[in-house]
Amino acid sequence: MNTPEPILFCWSGGKDSAMALHTLLQQKHFRVVALLTTVTEGYDRIAMHGVRPRTPSGGKAESLCLPLHEVSIPRNALIPSYEARMEEALRLFYNQGVRKVAFGDIFLETSAPTARKNLARSA
Repeated sequence: MNTPEPILFCWSGGKDSAMALHTLLQQKHFRVVALLTTVTEGYDRIAMHGVRPRTPSGGKAESLCLPLHEVSIPRNALIPSYEARMEEALRLFYNQGVRKVAFGDIFLETSAPTARKNLARSA
């Protein structure tokens, strides 16, 4: 039997993200190693949807027994600041052998180029 490939899931806390994660967790050839999310400094909320990551409504990672890796970003973060912090987080997982990242984003077509650029810099 083949060993499932480790994959990092970028978690926004929204329904598209939850649906994509649900589908991914059913795949036998992948093993989700962690959820990666951005949290706005000073608000302690997931940047994309504003939920608190450690509360019952936002604490999905804990209920799924998956580690949650939070990337703190400043309020009104500019793209270079966001990219630098995401690159640091992605490099951490790359150094642990993770070579794939999954997203559940309804706007993936517009965000994919930035995500690919960050992933390439992390390698």
